[in-house]
Amino acid sequence: MARLLLAEDGDAVRDMLRTTLERDGFDMVPVSNVREALSRVAAEDFGALLSDLHMPHAGDGFTVVSAMRDTHLEAVTLVLSGCPQLDQALSASGLQADEILVKPIEISILRERIQ
Repeated sequence: MARLLLAEDGDAVRDMLRTTLERDGFDMVPVSNVREALSRVAAEDFGALLSDLHMPHAGDGFTVVSAMRDTHLEAVTLVLSGCPQLDQALSASGLQADEILVKPIEISILRERIQ
């Protein structure tokens, strides 16, 4: 299974996603902010990224996606957003993410997208 970087500032969401996806065999690396995510992207190898769009401090999920695209060209990049209209608006802008998923996301759909 792919090594997956999980960038999510919500403790409950991050813990739930980590636990569920680890149970499915994914090697999870959870982080809570953009700075941690960028540090991990630069230092480690990943096959997938699952990033919240809005996180505290400088940057956002798109910053993490961009860094992942620059260093891990083949990685699947998924962004989580709480705004349903965001998917359509950003898909037209040439976003580097493979897909934007709207919260709350069904775990079965998330598994399918990562695989």
